[in-house]
Amino acid sequence: MQRTETVLLLGDSLVEFFDWQARFPEMTMSNRGVAGERVRGLLARLADELAAAGRVEVVVIMIGANNLAGGDYAFLRDYEKILHRVRQVLPGARIAVTSLLPFAFPWLAADAISRLNGSLRSLAGLAAADYLDVHAAFAAARQAGQSCFLPDGVHLTGRGYQTWAEVLAAYLAR
Repeated sequence: MQRTETVLLLGDSLVEFFDWQARFPEMTMSNRGVAGERVRGLLARLADELAAAGRVEVVVIMIGANNLAGGDYAFLRDYEKILHRVRQVLPGARIAVTSLLPFAFPWLAADAISRLNGSLRSLAGLAAADYLDVHAAFAAARQAGQSCFLPDGVHLTGRGYQTWAEVLAAYLAR
């Protein structure tokens, strides 16, 4: 039996720059990533995105890279509002909060991303959402000598997208 789940992907260029539909042809993948998006920007457009999405079984959120790139670490309250609104509008949907990736920003404290990911994991739990630890998969790929990032340290190589898609595939199969 073929699955026909509809998946709404929300986020920034990391979402936008990949052909999720080609990777998951058995599902309807609605890619609503916007290059340069920050958490507050996603919050501002969220009502329109959810209204336009129609029937959605899964919502995947990957946002925060541009906040970190701009030195803004105070985005968790807006992220919490996003999760609350998604849960209100789509009460039966599975919501996946994607971890921040191990970005190469020289100004970040060594533990900044892991602390933020801990907070994202907590927010996910409070919102009855799932937490996808893509960070750990990227760390494992790096251990294996595989490069997941382009030279800018933010955008992903094909291997990076493959790594993320593997985590997402395991989640969607549950």
